[in-house]
Amino acid sequence: MKALHAILLVEDNPADVKITQRALRDAASPVELLVVRDGQEAVEYLLRQGAYAGQPDWRRPDLILLDLNLPRLNGLQVLERIRATPSLRATPVVVLTTSRRQEDVQQMYAAGANTYIEKPQDFNRFVQVLQTIERYWLGTALLPPMS
Repeated sequence: MKALHAILLVEDNPADVKITQRALRDAASPVELLVVRDGQEAVEYLLRQGAYAGQPDWRRPDLILLDLNLPRLNGLQVLERIRATPSLRATPVVVLTTSRRQEDVQQMYAAGANTYIEKPQDFNRFVQVLQTIERYWLGTALLPPMS
């Protein structure tokens, strides 16, 4: 049986990937976590290009968790591609990053981020934040219909 929702995690830090996987597992969420390791891979996944072209088990994510500081394409470049693609434009994007810079916050919201959250350094707090994001976006908010 397929998970009720799919989250695309765009994250190059293996430790943050593991924490995210653990937080969702601990919350017993019926969520499939899809992981890509850099901005270019995220764009290829979302546009079904490269290694993801014609992939039979491809899923459009209900929610995207996007790091800002990524290799190849940064988070802003990925967000701009998402918002420029009609089929992805309404997909919620939560920026989850270590940056507190006001310029980054302003730039990401201006580019269409739905939420900007600084990654907590404390493990337990990070787990709480991830569970709150999952509960809100996948349990409370009404998501756009899949097209």
